[in-house]
Amino acid sequence: MAFRDVLNIEVAAGNGGDGSMSFHRAKYLEKGGPDGGHGGRGGSIVLRAIEGVESLERLVGKRKFKAPNGAYGEGRLRQGADGEDVYIDVPVGTTAFDEDSGKVIADLVRVGQEKVIARGGFGGRGNSTFTSSTRQAPRFAELGTPGQKRRVRLELRLIADVGLVGYPNAGKSSLLAALSRANPAIADYPFTTLSPILGVVDRLDSHGTPADERFTLADIPGIIEGASEGKGLGLEFLRHISRTRLLIYVLDVTRDPVGELGQLQAELRAYDPTLLEQVSLIALNKTELVDADITQMVVDELAGFGLPVLPVSAKEGAGLPELREAVFQMLPDRELWAQTHALDIESDEVREEPLRLVFREDPPARGVSIVSTGKPERVWEVHGGGFEERITRFSRYLEDAAEYLGNLFKRQGLYNALKRAGAREGDTVEIGTHRFEYFDEDESNNG
Repeated sequence: MAFRDVLNIEVAAGNGGDGSMSFHRAKYLEKGGPDGGHGGRGGSIVLRAIEGVESLERLVGKRKFKAPNGAYGEGRLRQGADGEDVYIDVPVGTTAFDEDSGKVIADLVRVGQEKVIARGGFGGRGNSTFTSSTRQAPRFAELGTPGQKRRVRLELRLIADVGLVGYPNAGKSSLLAALSRANPAIADYPFTTLSPILGVVDRLDSHGTPADERFTLADIPGIIEGASEGKGLGLEFLRHISRTRLLIYVLDVTRDPVGELGQLQAELRAYDPTLLEQVSLIALNKTELVDADITQMVVDELAGFGLPVLPVSAKEGAGLPELREAVFQMLPDRELWAQTHALDIESDEVREEPLRLVFREDPPARGVSIVSTGKPERVWEVHGGGFEERITRFSRYLEDAAEYLGNLFKRQGLYNALKRAGAREGDTVEIGTHRFEYFDEDESNNG
């Protein structure tokens, strides 16, 4: 199975079920009271991080996910069933972006972590909710709201403590194999590593026995000059470096290590300047191919970069114990690192629906704007504040729900806002596709 670390999908949460407009009917009871039940909530789309998946490839072939709708409410106060949530299992390290806004909507870094990426619609309230001292038999109910729809880009960024960074043939795969229990394919040609490979490195005690301390090491495919611009395979895998707590620059002592390190850092800077702020060290590899004087000369030249330089030979094992111990000593604390590198995830502005059969009073409207359209007649357009959404939820019963909506909008401050804007008795008010006549209660009472 091919490695895949980017995938575009479409998700659609379920719609909320409509509330029921029903009246109790029974033998010997000609006119029973309203008993319409509430609609169920629509199912949501949820990302869930699991272990044992090394690629997004398992999702290929299914690019669209749809959650079921909530069921309609029924008479006798029967609540409609909620739609089941749909879970999409992804590898740990998956980040989800909203394709339209570009915002991060999920960042899953722990096994079992879940995040709703498309929230199901709310169920509508049945007519039993809308009774009052003056409204004994409401002939309207509330419709459910639509579920959220999104185009989502999934990106897999490997969760590894340490990342090996270097050009092809620098010996990264050999170094990974020598330090850890991984067995990567090794050959002497560019881009041997086509997929990131993870290994586990144990800390050894004085007797060479593994201690209770370890880190994960990722061999990230070789970078070529221009990788940050999409050349070669580099851009496809640069994102994996951002997850690591420590970088090891692997340089071949027989080539131009000073020049290559400068080029590597230039590529990282072009992709993400913060990568150069990560804790880093240099592993000067293949020292078995040159004499000690040349190795020391190169070490002195690399010292100008301000990073620790450790000469090693992955082939013969020279310098590996010192490299392993240096990493353990320099590796930042995982919890502190996570706090300082947390992604800015889009906040979920949709509040949880109150408990079944218990509904809060509608809050005052926020962010409403009222503008005059300049039409021949006096027309006032209302935008924001949730008024259009509220009307839509009663669109099937607008005539019967007019009194309720009028009182609701008055409580939410719409009438006062219209009056402040200059509306007068008889003016037309537009909310979405609906038109109403403005009624000034104070003016009518004074007349």
